[in-house]
Amino acid sequence: MTIANAKIRFNENGTPYATQFEDLYFSDNQGLDETNHVFVKHNKLLQRWENWQNQQFVIAETGFGTGLNVLVTMLHFDIFRQQSDNPTFRLHFISIEKFPISHEDLAKALSLYPELAPYSHALLEQYPIPVAGCHRLTFLGGKVILDLWLGDVHEVLPKMENKPQGLIDTWFLDGFAPSKNPEMWTQGLFEHMALLAKDQCHFATFTAAGHVKRGLREAGFDVQKQPGHGRKRDMLAGSIDKPADNLSRLPYFARKPATMNKTPKIAIIGGGLAAANCAYALSKRGLQATLYCQDNALAAGASGNAQGGFYPQLNAQAGHASQIHALSFNYASKLYQQLLNQGIHYSHQWCGTFQVAFNDKVAARYRKLVDNQTWPDALIHWIDAQQATNIAKVDLPYPGLFIPQGGWINLPELVAGLVKAADSTVVINQQLTSLARTNGPWQLNWQDGSQCDADIVIMATGSDSAAFQQMSPLPFRLVRGQVEAINSQNALANLSTVLCHKGYLTPAWQGSHAMGSTYVKDDTNRDYRLSEQQTNLTMHQQALEKCDWINDIQPTTSGRAAIRCSTPDHLPMVGAVPDTKIQSEQYHDLYKALPAKHYPPPINHTDLFMLCGLGSRGLSTAPLCAEILVSQILNEPLPLSSNLLDALNPNRFLIRGLIRRQG
Repeated sequence: MTIANAKIRFNENGTPYATQFEDLYFSDNQGLDETNHVFVKHNKLLQRWENWQNQQFVIAETGFGTGLNVLVTMLHFDIFRQQSDNPTFRLHFISIEKFPISHEDLAKALSLYPELAPYSHALLEQYPIPVAGCHRLTFLGGKVILDLWLGDVHEVLPKMENKPQGLIDTWFLDGFAPSKNPEMWTQGLFEHMALLAKDQCHFATFTAAGHVKRGLREAGFDVQKQPGHGRKRDMLAGSIDKPADNLSRLPYFARKPATMNKTPKIAIIGGGLAAANCAYALSKRGLQATLYCQDNALAAGASGNAQGGFYPQLNAQAGHASQIHALSFNYASKLYQQLLNQGIHYSHQWCGTFQVAFNDKVAARYRKLVDNQTWPDALIHWIDAQQATNIAKVDLPYPGLFIPQGGWINLPELVAGLVKAADSTVVINQQLTSLARTNGPWQLNWQDGSQCDADIVIMATGSDSAAFQQMSPLPFRLVRGQVEAINSQNALANLSTVLCHKGYLTPAWQGSHAMGSTYVKDDTNRDYRLSEQQTNLTMHQQALEKCDWINDIQPTTSGRAAIRCSTPDHLPMVGAVPDTKIQSEQYHDLYKALPAKHYPPPINHTDLFMLCGLGSRGLSTAPLCAEILVSQILNEPLPLSSNLLDALNPNRFLIRGLIRRQG
């Protein structure tokens, strides 16, 4: 969903000023000093980091603004970690912003502080388009994570996935002054701060307003006045004593972490996009995994297409699926660019994606999406037939929707690049037949009769997922898809963007275009079929019948078929593998809709996790899904709202059935 940008101007000193709230974002010429005094000093960050026992420190902030607080804190953390003897210590920053500054204004505001330039540049490179939800950004090689939540703080905090022991180690209670923005400074805010806080969570805020002091105390914080910064006489700081007794809002969807050893032995079963992204996400935390691939090379299955279309699946209404796709696409786009910046090569083209309004019904649906203003223009916007022709460089007498950040990617090269960046060990021609766990680690049994063990197992097994006893009760849907290789010649050779309708057609790479794809349910044969070649060709000719060049297409027989693994609701399964037999007993009376406290946390297969069911959207969804999974395994904050996390939980189908008395 689109988020409105802040309306700002800059004063004579170059300081940004919010016209809506009639307030400065930070003090003239004193922004760094103010952050250091209020938030770094009075939250005792440096002293607490020195004695911190955990592997991560979580700060949450109300009011991202220009990001100055984040960047100053990052500077201190960067200096600290260079002097520290704990190389795995990580900083996790959560910041919320209702009215994000535009990219242009943000660059101008941060130019006032050249000492922050390395961090500002990294922020500007990753700064998200204004879509509501959580946008995960990474800095300093993964040592710092910023979850930038776009939305109203009163809507964001209730949707933030909490943990039994709490989530936050320190609060930066910032934002425009209570007199300028009273809607934010409410008792509801203070109560949610307390709910998300860990025991001994600290807070600091620039204001000393009486109702803020009273509200924080009522929520459970110990509040003390401290000397303010600059012309402000007083400010507030304090902490909270809190037992670890947070109740899960929906216990059956609670996401349990792994039972971690300090350096766990991690096995990833699979060799495609899901597996590679999991390995890469683990490596950013300093953890290495071994990939076990049953084929003689990585990306031999559904991740094997030389040109995969890269674009989100969006609807006029921002339902769960569309929100997940929009946020996943934005995250994937940034991650893929970061790989290139690291020198990881893969063939690709950021040429945009054009969704063709090839008939009146489709055009009406696309117009509704635009008219609803559900998504920002930077993500997707309407173009007319002439604009489409200019972009595509072939005659296209159709209007439609253009996704400028879209394009195509060579999947096998991307998979190889992710594994290389992760520095993972890969074992090929190793087919898992079964796995079992008693009291120790998982025992993995291989087709050649050998065995090995692992503390944590991630199943990224695609179309083979149902073959394993622990996952066989889950409702996987297998769909065969065939993609054609089309000779690049005549007018088609000029095609310069990805065309999508019922199928897709890419620009040329190495003399051919990719044209797909068929969808044949419950067919697991991977042989190339001339009958499906004709199906693909006919589909494109019918959708693009006004284009003379479509009749000149010359398919070859060098296309390929693969089996996609999907789910009944077309969303991936991301999380712990549920013990469906035990959970059926745990939640047999869900249909009674008893209070949440009546239900226990779910019993899963201990330290067995899964990322499966990506369908045909893995290029867009796999990176964020892997990030979610690894965050869960390591007990980190999660980069999606709770309702979207529930929509990805592997046990969701079981729970829905029990609620409807279908279990």
